[in-house]
Amino acid sequence: MNIDVKNNIVYSETIKHRFGFSLSKLREFLKKNIFLLNKKNIFSRSLFIIKSYTFLFFVLLPLLLVGTYYIFWVSERYVSYTQIIVKDTASSQVSSSAMGFLIPGMGIDNQDAFLVVNYIQSLDMALYLDKELALSEYYQSNTHDIFSRLGKDATQEEYLKYYRNHISVRYDETTGIIAIEIQAFDPTFAHKLVETITSKSESFVNSVSNQLAEKQVTFVENEVELAQSKLRFTKQEILDFQNNNNVVSPEELTKGITSIIQGLEARLAEERAKLTAAKSYLNANSSQIISMQAEIGALEKQIELEKVRLVGIGDEKGEQRLNTLGAHFQNLELDLQFATDAYAASLKALETARMEASGKLKHLMIVTQPSLAEEPEYPHKLYNMISLMIILLFLYGIGKMLNASIRDHRI
Repeated sequence: MNIDVKNNIVYSETIKHRFGFSLSKLREFLKKNIFLLNKKNIFSRSLFIIKSYTFLFFVLLPLLLVGTYYIFWVSERYVSYTQIIVKDTASSQVSSSAMGFLIPGMGIDNQDAFLVVNYIQSLDMALYLDKELALSEYYQSNTHDIFSRLGKDATQEEYLKYYRNHISVRYDETTGIIAIEIQAFDPTFAHKLVETITSKSESFVNSVSNQLAEKQVTFVENEVELAQSKLRFTKQEILDFQNNNNVVSPEELTKGITSIIQGLEARLAEERAKLTAAKSYLNANSSQIISMQAEIGALEKQIELEKVRLVGIGDEKGEQRLNTLGAHFQNLELDLQFATDAYAASLKALETARMEASGKLKHLMIVTQPSLAEEPEYPHKLYNMISLMIILLFLYGIGKMLNASIRDHRI
């Protein structure tokens, strides 16, 4: 062991004896505290720089970054416009010309228009556009900047939200016009998108209109079939009645028998008068008197038989008496008349329903053709920059006031 090593050992033992720790621990302590001191200095310097240049960091730097994004990186969006209107045949006939829809409130069906507006913004329309034009892939294309495009792993709900953020559908209740505004990253695709939406909306309007008309006509047709079945059933009941009772019309039969009885009674009265006159100058046993009495007896018997026919036909209980049959037949005739009237009314209602259905068919008319943009419209760079600057200055001012207030309270 040389002399220096011996001196270090002696020195270390001396420090340990005087201060209670070894030289190696002292060195380790100094290294750790020097690192912390350097770290605190870096933080303090950074904080000092930030405090000295707060306006630069909180106002100018964000504006510079956003401005750089807008100038060099942002994907500009083009807009295609179109205007459509929902009309029905009846209102078209009333207006009598294609300019009729320009008259405020003329033939406007708000419900149909709102139905079209909601359909354009629906998931069904978004999925149809994705199927026809691969819209989700277009939104996710890497050719657009990362802040403007749709995420690669976007869900169906996120795709629908993105679609709705890039389409505007407004309905004017005064004119009935639906204004459609579509945004896309190139004008040709925006124009194609508007054409596809308009075509699909027209198919939707025609489909809904035809379904409503078919349901209305189908309901009336079912009522006609029901009335027709009732009429056939009533006619069959009358035929069964006539066949079972061997009577075509109990009422007519009653009239005929009554007429016969009246004729027989008239002849009976005449013969009785002749008999009374003959007894005044002939012998009671004479052949003429006997003949006249026999004729009177035959007339009386025939009258009795006709009366029996009038009040009953071979049934002692009277269940098939002619007057009972007549009352039953009259009820059947009333049923037949009611069924006939109901059938005629249902036929008229069917014709009316068909006329109304054809008159209420909806049509989607294009007021202005889809436009092809020549320059981008979104984003509004100047407007957004000015808005951002105002907001940052406002926040910066609030921060400065809070800082000054805190300092005043410390003093």
